[in-house]
Amino acid sequence: MKQNFIIKAVRIIQQTLLALVLSSPLLCQAGWQLMWSDEFNQPDGSSPDPTKWGFDVGGGGWGNAQLEYDTSRTNNARIVGGQLVIEAKPESYGGNSYTSARMLTKGKFSIAYGRIEASIKIPRGQGIWPAFWMLGTNIDSVSWPTCGEIDIMENIGNISDQGTDHGTIHGPQGGGDYNGGSGVGGTYTLPGGAALADNFHLYAVEWTTNQIKWYLDGINYFTATPASLPGGSTWVFTQPQFIILNVAVGGNWPGNPDGTAVFPQQMLVDYVRVYTNVPTPPTAPSVPTGLTVSPGSASVYLNWNASSSGATGYIVQRATVSGGPYTAIASVGSNNYTDTGLANCSSYYYVVTATNSVGPSTNSSEQVASLGAYALAINSGGNAAGQFVADTAYVSGGTVAAPTTSAIDTTAVTNPAPQAVYQTERYGAFTYTFGGLTPGLSYKVRLHFVEFYWNSANARKFNVAINGTQILANYDIFAAAGGQNKAIVREFSASPNGSGKIVIAYTVGTADQPKSSGVEILLPQSGAPAGLAAVPGDSQASLNWNQVVGAMYNVKRSVAGSGPFTPVFTGLTTTNYVDSGLTNGVAYYYVVSAAIIGCESTNSIPLMVTPNCTPPSAPSAGNNGPIWAGTTLSLTASTVPGATYSWTGPNGFASTNQNPSVLNASTSASGTYGVTATTGSCSSVPGTTVVTVNPPSSVSFQSLSGNIVLSWPGGFLQSAPDLSGPWTDITGATSPFTNPAAASQAFYRLRLQ
Repeated sequence: MKQNFIIKAVRIIQQTLLALVLSSPLLCQAGWQLMWSDEFNQPDGSSPDPTKWGFDVGGGGWGNAQLEYDTSRTNNARIVGGQLVIEAKPESYGGNSYTSARMLTKGKFSIAYGRIEASIKIPRGQGIWPAFWMLGTNIDSVSWPTCGEIDIMENIGNISDQGTDHGTIHGPQGGGDYNGGSGVGGTYTLPGGAALADNFHLYAVEWTTNQIKWYLDGINYFTATPASLPGGSTWVFTQPQFIILNVAVGGNWPGNPDGTAVFPQQMLVDYVRVYTNVPTPPTAPSVPTGLTVSPGSASVYLNWNASSSGATGYIVQRATVSGGPYTAIASVGSNNYTDTGLANCSSYYYVVTATNSVGPSTNSSEQVASLGAYALAINSGGNAAGQFVADTAYVSGGTVAAPTTSAIDTTAVTNPAPQAVYQTERYGAFTYTFGGLTPGLSYKVRLHFVEFYWNSANARKFNVAINGTQILANYDIFAAAGGQNKAIVREFSASPNGSGKIVIAYTVGTADQPKSSGVEILLPQSGAPAGLAAVPGDSQASLNWNQVVGAMYNVKRSVAGSGPFTPVFTGLTTTNYVDSGLTNGVAYYYVVSAAIIGCESTNSIPLMVTPNCTPPSAPSAGNNGPIWAGTTLSLTASTVPGATYSWTGPNGFASTNQNPSVLNASTSASGTYGVTATTGSCSSVPGTTVVTVNPPSSVSFQSLSGNIVLSWPGGFLQSAPDLSGPWTDITGATSPFTNPAAASQAFYRLRLQ
């Protein structure tokens, strides 16, 4: 109900919640826009708005033997509490026994096509005939019923009809009205014996081209179209019509009031509203769904679901990296496309957008097609379809079956074949031979099946072997696919025999005959090697990964996780590699790809490796000191496997020998010497040794008690009979050493080392 008059609050509470809910929602519904209304907001007791309503005044029965005289007086039509009251009352007026009102918008407002509704509480009683209806504006020139009549609501008031809403159209048929004057229409009766007069109800029609729908409280109870008309009729509801509200008393249809009728009777109208159907502005179509891409030989075959949202075409886009940028490669009107002239051993990424006059949709989900080194697809028993060629050049035996026209369900298949492949078949015992293949490589074999002949399990069971090895035994397509007309694909890996052939034999099993819909032989682009691992070393990284059968490998390196990656070795035949000459402490990123017959895979997941230095243990350092000046200093370092050495010492001493010597050492050679061991670029902490070089040593002589006493600071005392020798160590001689006077003449010297 209307919300704008406080005075109506009490009445709103009294009226049903249904009427309250149904009075306003169409203002918000898509497509309907309010264009005219009367909310009857004039002061109490006033006449209806004269700019919107006029009156039919008179009492001639209106062609229906009605008893009332219709006036324009406020006695019969007035505003009370924000509602229109049309009152029928017994009154001698103009030669009639009753008065009422018949209001109309003729000459003030009319409409062709729209929603016309009113919230009305109708009167009741024998002979009371309320109506909310319309007539064509051309009535004065073409007369009724050629002008057309739309009865939005009628009720004839008697006890048997008080719960029934009548909706009807009248128009010309063979010089008269539809169906001999009864029109074309329908009814709706409130449930539970309720009467329409008990509450306000929303009565409406929605009138569009070649269609009129009737509603009571939002329930569409009848629809009329030109097909609803009887033979010889004309659909005249193409011209504007004006609105009429009236309460008739008596007439041919309801009959006249009797002793049960109570007067006065009032029809209360809360509002009348008219909406025009504003077309929803066009929008871009929805995103295409179901995109599939099937790789062929230098080709990719794309299919997607046809748009149901107003698409007039599609734009196919392609990229060479996932996520784009995408380049538009085709604009097509159908939901499939074949992309040709591509490079085998490459991956292509596709999206599709739908488009119309508004513009394109967003992109579909991305699908990738990886083209391998070899692809062959054959249609069993059928002609070429998409990437599938006729099978006649590859088959021996079997019979071509009559094709089916049934649609095949491919929703359970990844990269399904075209419908035409599944709608044909070869059956019986037969063999396919595919030659020119490379022995030792692993090919993917895809066997396409669908059961469109039998409609139950166990009706067909057969065997399939590849190169003599059985891969399917008593295979039941119906059972495996889950029903009739459901596609299924079985995939196997197979290596060609020594002659470079893959031979597929279909043989009889335990029920009926073998059959095939299609076969694909693919040497797909290899997957990236898995399991890449690395051990960091000194200025190097030791890599290893899992084997890809039949592949060679390319090792690539970058100093950034996202690349670009530069090849460091290509054509490697082993699954390991040592990359040397690196800088310790720098992070390097590695990927590995696999190549089969020159067809390179994508890169593996990048792996970070940081070379590092593990220093060797420090060598133990030693020397032969203390020594005397003028003698040889010998330095020693313990052995560190694989190491080089570096000595440093006093007076700028340096040496790379493991055990260096200093000849004729002087006292200045005394001090600390250090030695480091280096493996690769890693050096140990130094090992140290302290060297002592004493000043030159001499022998002193002293006569004591007739003996000669020799003293010296260090070394070994030697003697000889003359200066030319031979010199020998004096065993056990220590300083001081006594030489008896009676001893033979001798020469003495010191041996310092």
